[in-house]
Amino acid sequence: MAGGCCEPLVEPDLGAADSLAMAGKFKALADPTRLRIIDALRKAAPEAICQCELAPLFAISQQALSRHLRVLVAAGVIGSERRGLWTYYFILADGLREARSWLT
Repeated sequence: MAGGCCEPLVEPDLGAADSLAMAGKFKALADPTRLRIIDALRKAAPEAICQCELAPLFAISQQALSRHLRVLVAAGVIGSERRGLWTYYFILADGLREARSWLT
């Protein structure tokens, strides 16, 4: 038997594409600042929060905050909406549904 002495008892449910997509979400969440951003947005839900309201909550530059927000938006965890000069952020209801379902 190539690779081992035993037959596998289980096969993964996740295909390559699904595991790659889910890994992107987990990677986006694997940062303490991004988790705190999610926590603030979660507490404000269903309301959106302006980036200017988020900035004072974190001891980071505006550019660093923008980068963290872009990562979360790209991962599909949060959404954004332009209102005039400002961008507002909010939790996407389905953003983590697949990951939550897979974990349980």
